Amino acid sequence: MNRSNFSLVILFVLFGLAATSCTKDGDDPKDNPTTVTDTTAVLVSYNPAGSFTYFSFEKGATIIGTNVDQTNEWDFGLRFVNFAVNGGSNRVGNGGAIIMDGLFNDITEAPETGYKVDSDTELAINDEWYTYNSTTHSFAPKAGKIFIFKTGKGLYAKMEMLSAVPTDDDGTIVIPPSLPTKIKYTFRYTFQANGSRSF
Repeated sequence: MNRSNFSLVILFVLFGLAATSCTKDGDDPKDNPTTVTDTTAVLVSYNPAGSFTYFSFEKGATIIGTNVDQTNEWDFGLRFVNFAVNGGSNRVGNGGAIIMDGLFNDITEAPETGYKVDSDTELAINDEWYTYNSTTHSFAPKAGKIFIFKTGKGLYAKMEMLSAVPTDDDGTIVIPPSLPTKIKYTFRYTFQANGSRSF
């Protein structure tokens, strides 16, 4: 091999190493296509004794069907202001939840441990995340309360409640003295589908 060809081979090798290095240095969970960030709204029962509405971060939608609660396809359920998580002795999934104080964008990694699960006598998420207005029959999410979920399938998501508006069955805002039958919750979330705890 002459000197000219040898030099070209060396240049190609160096270029390949540089490209590989750039790829590794550029790995960022926020650029990972398996990280999904979205804002959505769901209608849930205003009745504390009503049925839970189950949501899946993986599907980005509510889960509807017979015996949905007996699967690992859902990640949290909502009824009135009550949350259910898909983890614990009376659940099928491997989920749990933590509420962290902070800003949504500043939380870039889910904790490794510390997730609360539902039990027969107590739900994992209590009333620390909202304030209630008895005049408008509305529930206002508190700023800086970020939900970190371990999903029913053992993956991770973070979520921030943006609003909770009393409505009728069709999602139309209800004005007192009319009583609501639904609550329209709007929230944003980031779901990490690759098993990483990074967002």
